[in-house]
Amino acid sequence: MLAKKQTMNHMVPWAGPKSRAWLLGLAVIMLMALGIWLTYPTVHLNPSRRGLIRVSIHGWGVTVSGASFTYDHKRVNLIDKGNVWYPNGTVPSGVLGVVNVSIQGLPFLSWVPGESRLLTTVVATPPIPRLQNDRINRLLQPNIGVDFRSPVSVVRYKFHGRIKTEVLAVPTTRVELPMPLNGPGATGKVTLQATARSWEVMSGWQTVVWDTVPYLSAVATPQTQIAPTSTLTVRFSQPIDQPHLHNWVVSPKTAGSWARANATTYTFTPSSAMGFGPGSLVSVGIPSGSSGPQARTGSYLSQTLNLTWATVPGSVLRLQQLLAEEGYLPVSWQRSTPSTGTATIASQEATVYNPPLGTFQWKYPNLPIALKALWIPGQMTVMVKGAIMQFERVNGLTVDGIAGPAVWSALLNDRIAGRVSPDGYTYISVTENLPETMELWINGKLVLSSDTNTGIPVTPTYLGTFPIYERLTFQIMRGNNPNGTPYADPVYWINYFQGSDAVHGFLRTSYGFPQSLGCVELPLNIAPTVYHDVHYGTLVTVNAPGVAPAPAQIGGSQSTAASSASSSATSPKS
Repeated sequence: MLAKKQTMNHMVPWAGPKSRAWLLGLAVIMLMALGIWLTYPTVHLNPSRRGLIRVSIHGWGVTVSGASFTYDHKRVNLIDKGNVWYPNGTVPSGVLGVVNVSIQGLPFLSWVPGESRLLTTVVATPPIPRLQNDRINRLLQPNIGVDFRSPVSVVRYKFHGRIKTEVLAVPTTRVELPMPLNGPGATGKVTLQATARSWEVMSGWQTVVWDTVPYLSAVATPQTQIAPTSTLTVRFSQPIDQPHLHNWVVSPKTAGSWARANATTYTFTPSSAMGFGPGSLVSVGIPSGSSGPQARTGSYLSQTLNLTWATVPGSVLRLQQLLAEEGYLPVSWQRSTPSTGTATIASQEATVYNPPLGTFQWKYPNLPIALKALWIPGQMTVMVKGAIMQFERVNGLTVDGIAGPAVWSALLNDRIAGRVSPDGYTYISVTENLPETMELWINGKLVLSSDTNTGIPVTPTYLGTFPIYERLTFQIMRGNNPNGTPYADPVYWINYFQGSDAVHGFLRTSYGFPQSLGCVELPLNIAPTVYHDVHYGTLVTVNAPGVAPAPAQIGGSQSTAASSASSSATSPKS
């Protein structure tokens, strides 16, 4: 066993003192090599978004002892701001130069190669910022977005005589400049200069012309006459984001609903059987501003918009039939074939555009020729207008002589209820033959004849036939005489029929020849009778000189006169 142990010790030659010293030296050398490797400086020069260059250093104890930028035989020192190096002063845009960076390692290792060295790299400063477009569409916001072809850091712009500066946190190609805005449809300009980096020289002044989106507009379709139950279409100039339909007003007020057809179009469809009614002027009021429709662009209407449509008028022939049946015309009407069943609103509405066949006849055996000449079946004449006005007065409607939806509705309801005119048919005829005469006719009879005065030659009375449109018991009439002097006359029992011309009472010493400034003047004892017998819609005919007044007594055969009136008043086929 002892011999074997000795043999093993003999097989480990490094176990001696010399071997251990050799190993220790090798370890020291390896540690020194590792230290040199760990502390050997590595430097990377990279572009910077804000500075001229970024210096990235790896290696313990390594620093940058200095840096500079040389261009066009000029040298600018660089300053360190967190490993990003900036020129210590301004530098032009778009120049090419050399960056020198001095690297310093640990002082006690200065003898190691590479611990102290000078690095160089070629660097170009960013180009002069140029506008992407010099004319832009501006959004409806309190700022204006300007686009550049390359990123910028600082923008200086002129606004209201002052220069303002915007410094951006990060260079970008789009800059939002605070600038108040008046609204859509505006235009303006802004003058500006910019730099790609805060240390660069500003560019020259550049001008941007801007336009905001136009105001919102809309049109009504169709633009031709429509049926009472037609759908109204409103088409906008821009896609709508918020229509605010609850603020739109349809007139006349009609049951129905709004619907969105597409991004720019909205429709209203009436739900009632008669819709908007015949002869109606339909309007849709759309408010402006924030309470009205808002486009996707933010635009809105510049002012309240009123879009209009007109419905097809009802049949004049049917209008005449109803007015005759209800006693507002000097003719009567008889249906050709008796109607079956009880009259209803639906059955009457069906006749508004399709009148039944029938025959008109004169109700009175004798009437002035001028009045009879105004009757033409199927045509709107002043006789029909006067009848409408009287009907409107009786039914509490606006007296305008227009057969709109309210008139038609009232006519149909009165027809079903059997209501007729409470007044007789009245008519005034004025002749300018001397002595001038006023005649009052009621239900085909001449009930009153009186001397009267009409207008002097320089202010003549209107000739023709006109309906009475305004009635007053008293008024101070004011104006100027032909010589220019003013007048203010008390006037009684007034019936206006055309413009400022009226049949009224006025005190004169005599009557029967031209004396007035256009009115038909009656003695004060006659005027009240006339006033209380006529009404709104009563026709007044002023005959030209040469037309004689009617005879005081009705003459001729009643049967012959009635027969003649019947044959001339037959309604045409519809």
